[in-house]
Amino acid sequence: MISLTGTELFSQPETSFTSKDTSYNFPANKKIFNMLKRGKAPMVTLQLSFAYNIGHMDLASDDNTRFRKDDFELGRNFGTRYGFGVSLLGKIRLNKEGYIRLNVGTSYNRFLSNFVISESPEGKVAYNVFSGSLGVENNFSPQKKIKPYVGLDIIANFISGKAVLATDSTDFNLRIRSSFRVGLSLNLGFEYAFNNRVGFNLGYRLTHANLIGRQNKASNSPSETYLNDDKIKSNDPNPPAYSGWKQFLYSQFYTGINYYFGMKNTR
Repeated sequence: MISLTGTELFSQPETSFTSKDTSYNFPANKKIFNMLKRGKAPMVTLQLSFAYNIGHMDLASDDNTRFRKDDFELGRNFGTRYGFGVSLLGKIRLNKEGYIRLNVGTSYNRFLSNFVISESPEGKVAYNVFSGSLGVENNFSPQKKIKPYVGLDIIANFISGKAVLATDSTDFNLRIRSSFRVGLSLNLGFEYAFNNRVGFNLGYRLTHANLIGRQNKASNSPSETYLNDDKIKSNDPNPPAYSGWKQFLYSQFYTGINYYFGMKNTR
């Protein structure tokens, strides 16, 4: 006779439980690691830009933006408004983080009275502006792909040109001899870095080209004149031709290509 006790019937074998380490010890993916690393601002940025120019105040001709022979001869305005330009700018990092940059640049801008609108029957005028600039810039996020900035430059300009004045017979050709002026330029925009070497820029610049150095100067030749943008003195009975207080103020909308040197880990 076999007897089973309740204790023997329902007894279970002893089981031992052990803990297992489930922590992840494999190294992170290199791309993920680079995304988490802090970026490095470029040491130098080379910016090539092309611009569309719009003149203001005395560089806006009259209300219809048409060349008016009488206004030009009396020194009331420059006789033109629209134009185009190209610039080459070097941006040099001044601190480790790259927020402050030294800007050194050169540019060429051209304004024509018949650039956008049709030519006036009273004549036409065109200006060439060769400039060199030196300034500072604040870049708000130099270590990221998108880099908004604002800057202020001192700009030295050589302004020259040529006008054609309509007459009853043969049109009169007038040369505007090169005149040196100093001004200021306010610059704001942003850059987008495609990679560590190349990006593009888009921005706006407001330039007052003749803040310093205005003067009226007579030429020895009747077919030549200077910029003549200063006030006419009240005691001057015979001021130089085409003279009058005029401001060479214009806006630029520009875009172009950036080349970066020494930039790493853009985000």
